[in-house]
Amino acid sequence: MTTTPNDDSNGLPIPHTALTWSVGGVAERLDLASSTLRTWDRRYGIGPSQRTEGGHRRYDEVDIQRVRLMAQLTGRGVPAGTAARVATSVDAAGLASALAPNTPTTTGAHPGAHSAVEAIVSSAAALDADGLARIYQRVTRESDLVSAWTSVLAPALRKIGERWSDGSLGVDSEHLASELLVTELRSLTRANRARVGGRREVVLASADEEQHYLPLVAVEAELSLQGIGCLFLGPRVPVEALIDLVGRSTPPVVFLWASITRPATDPLWTALSSIERPLTLVIGGPGWPEDLTTASPTVTLKRAATLDEACEALSTSVLPPG
Repeated sequence: MTTTPNDDSNGLPIPHTALTWSVGGVAERLDLASSTLRTWDRRYGIGPSQRTEGGHRRYDEVDIQRVRLMAQLTGRGVPAGTAARVATSVDAAGLASALAPNTPTTTGAHPGAHSAVEAIVSSAAALDADGLARIYQRVTRESDLVSAWTSVLAPALRKIGERWSDGSLGVDSEHLASELLVTELRSLTRANRARVGGRREVVLASADEEQHYLPLVAVEAELSLQGIGCLFLGPRVPVEALIDLVGRSTPPVVFLWASITRPATDPLWTALSSIERPLTLVIGGPGWPEDLTTASPTVTLKRAATLDEACEALSTSVLPPG
């Protein structure tokens, strides 16, 4: 701590000043372990944003209130990853209301999910690109990304797909909705580039002949919020190319998406037996058979049914415990 500010024990942020705090000062002030603060900083990006002239990192008042919100949420039993997503999504002006007593903080269903879904479908039908972009930006910032994806974005895309299938919506509307969402999700990834740095810890790919890649973009954006960098390979990655890649120097953690039905005798399972280094393979999408195992002693296979499950499986495979 560089100096002592006025007491703010009611949990509301005091006016921003030049006062900054060290890890030890914040730990004492909020009654948290210094090791917990360092873990939250390293794993979730909930940490100091300022530097002294000597280059030492320091917490300002906004940083401290974000930590306070993280502690408040985890104290209620909210998983740390979800709590961090909420804490980082609330802007400085919104921290006061988020920390106010008896004020619920959105960690589950996205607020106004039904109306947001309908607005996305209507804008897509009208080919209203500007309207779609505004809605996407709003819903990805009103709560954490997992909630936005689960409650709004994925249901809206499914509804658009159903309307395209029954002929009440053109394929142009479907493509517009998908591509604008890709743009928005990648803007989130770019916004977290400094947190990720140059690291590429997870490979993201779609199975061979699989053209859908939007779920990969969502995973990339969510992992970037956790400070995890990805090597994005995109759609239609041949088995041979993927095996060659992970068998060399790339990260030994892979997320593989498939919406097209895959055979139980998929060549992938045979090819995996050639992997000599440890590999964690997380599979997502409805295309994979129900019962899958791999005979390779070096490959750990995990299945993820949701964005949250996929990111949890990937992050726990990358980040050290603690």
